[in-house]
Amino acid sequence: MEYKKLIEVAKIKFCTITPSRSKPSIEPTKWLACANFLADNVINLDFTTNNATPDDDWLLHKDDIVIKRITPAFVNYIGQIPPGTYCGNNLIIVTPKNQVDAKYLAMILNGQICSLSRDSSIGAVMKSVSRADLEELAIPIPDIKTQRTIGRIWYNGIELKKKKVRLAELENIKTNFKLTKAIGMIGGQENG
Repeated sequence: MEYKKLIEVAKIKFCTITPSRSKPSIEPTKWLACANFLADNVINLDFTTNNATPDDDWLLHKDDIVIKRITPAFVNYIGQIPPGTYCGNNLIIVTPKNQVDAKYLAMILNGQICSLSRDSSIGAVMKSVSRADLEELAIPIPDIKTQRTIGRIWYNGIELKKKKVRLAELENIKTNFKLTKAIGMIGGQENG
């Protein structure tokens, strides 16, 4: 199988917000911070807003992949995102180039990000991903049909896991409601 460096198959944008790279804006802009990106491809859309016009490189699009630069343990594939959403500090946006499936690349990065962070940060207090190590990361490149199949299986697995977690939450709410109702009925009969 052919391997290519990540820099060869994707555009890599490190988000570093500085006054020189953003200008004041009349309208508030929507930002996602590190805390918005959670495990299992969960993205909390509780935006931070401010009145800065960010660099266009930080704008998120469908099929982007977001990596936390500091102490990452997972990546997030962007399947959908509200328009005008930007990434904040210490996030990396990876945009696959032609002939690389975004979900497949997200799956590969998700599997390698922990070891990359650990290996990049020997002796560091806060583990982080370096640009050089990320750019040099070896990515296996099967044919595009295989990539799409693998990427779809990975993504569907994550979506199924999220639905199972949500179902468990709803079952818990239902059980608690029934218990509360039953306790209320018992209390009502005893006091009646």
